[in-house]
Amino acid sequence: MSLRLTREARILKAYEYAHIFKGGKLAKGHYWQVIAKPINQSRPRLGLAISKKVYRLAVDRNRLKRIAREAFRLEKNNLKNWDFVVMARKSKPAKNLVLSTELVNLFKKLTKS
Repeated sequence: MSLRLTREARILKAYEYAHIFKGGKLAKGHYWQVIAKPINQSRPRLGLAISKKVYRLAVDRNRLKRIAREAFRLEKNNLKNWDFVVMARKSKPAKNLVLSTELVNLFKKLTKS
């Protein structure tokens, strides 16, 4: 199985985001907030909602998006049948490893129950 993050592994449409926001389960961490909803497909999908209100600089938003995509890409084989929307929370700067570890733990927490 390929570890690429393909177009099919991303949430792209506004109505797909709205569907997840409306009926998904929420998990909050210190750096991230994740909403997840089970789906009928065999592969998980990722959507990113990194707000300009939370991180004003594009450099910061892009860094968080890269970290979230990479954490999802490495964990996607363990996250069957779920759609995830990842949002960043305002916090002090942290190392990439800390950010990705917390995000993976939130993914596992949501899919466990």
